[in-house]
Amino acid sequence: MAAEPASTPLPSQVTAAQLIGELSRLVRQLPCPHCGQEAADHGDAPPSPPPQTLVPAAREPYDDTPPRDPLDEIDDEERWLWRLVEEAERVAAAAPAGPDPRQLALAEQRCQEAFEAEQKVRARIQATQQALAQPSSWLRPRHRAALVRHLREDRAAVVLTAIQRGRIEEIRGRLRGVAERRAAYLTAHRTTLEAGRNARDELTRVLDDLIDRYSRMPQPPAWFRFGLDFPPEPGRRREWLDQARETMTQRRRASLHRLVL
Repeated sequence: MAAEPASTPLPSQVTAAQLIGELSRLVRQLPCPHCGQEAADHGDAPPSPPPQTLVPAAREPYDDTPPRDPLDEIDDEERWLWRLVEEAERVAAAAPAGPDPRQLALAEQRCQEAFEAEQKVRARIQATQQALAQPSSWLRPRHRAALVRHLREDRAAVVLTAIQRGRIEEIRGRLRGVAERRAAYLTAHRTTLEAGRNARDELTRVLDDLIDRYSRMPQPPAWFRFGLDFPPEPGRRREWLDQARETMTQRRRASLHRLVL
């Protein structure tokens, strides 16, 4: 009598170990995820490479700015000097406008000339009156008549001269008033302005030291070498130094107000 085939276990009769073994067998029969070929065992397959990160993580630092030159750093003492300069510039910009020095000098000159002309006419009037007061003047009627005519003309001239002198003094007074208001403002802020001048002198020495240190570098930065045409041509060192100071001033002041993110 032939043996009966083994009966397939019912789902309710499958144990946990049998279920895990069956799943492992099915996994081994799947195609290889790397080469696409069927294989019974992928235990010898090379490990898959780690996925490449295409987008940087949120916690990774991201900074595309070039590294700063150590000489571009501004210490606290230099910042304080620049603040003194800026405060002095702000005070000077708010000062009342002064008169044109040439106009004030011209008004002073014209006023002096008008005063001298008036004094000459008055002196001539006094001399004429003394001549007419002498009894001998009556002995020469024509001469006396000429003196009387000159006296009348001089009296009219002294009036006109006085009027002109008054107008010139008025103009001079207005110009002087404008100059005095400006002088009073500058006197009231003298401490701030003097501090700014002293700070500017000290910063000039700082800038000259930086220019000297940049010039001694084996490879100066591009803005120094090409922007300032370093080294300067013979005979143009003074002009080149003034240009270098101006460029350095602009760079340092721009760094003061640069936002640090």
